[in-house]
Amino acid sequence: MLEHNEIYRAIGELAYVIAKAGDGTQLEEKKAFFEIIEAELKFNAWSAESRFEILDEKVHPTLEHAYNDAMHEFKIHKSVLTPQLKETTLKVIKKVAAAYHPSEVKDFIIDRLEKDLKTL
Repeated sequence: MLEHNEIYRAIGELAYVIAKAGDGTQLEEKKAFFEIIEAELKFNAWSAESRFEILDEKVHPTLEHAYNDAMHEFKIHKSVLTPQLKETTLKVIKKVAAAYHPSEVKDFIIDRLEKDLKTL
């Protein structure tokens, strides 16, 4: 079960990457993130929410560093990264990207994520 929590935290980290890829996170954007993550991850949303909050309020990593950390977690725990979890990851990230201002950087990140998830 711990492995699943790490996957959900990685989803939160990817959502942070998408949120920061635009103008940075704003209060309305954070509210949208929490609504999306709770709707998609239900009981497991707390893992993604806590990771997003820590990154946004305390750590402030670069987008590349946060993305690579998330992918590292996916690779470490790929035994529990089911096709359904991959689909949920993409669904959450695309919804978070749509909730914020569109940008080419977000589109690039989503394309990269789709390719990277296929290799796992």
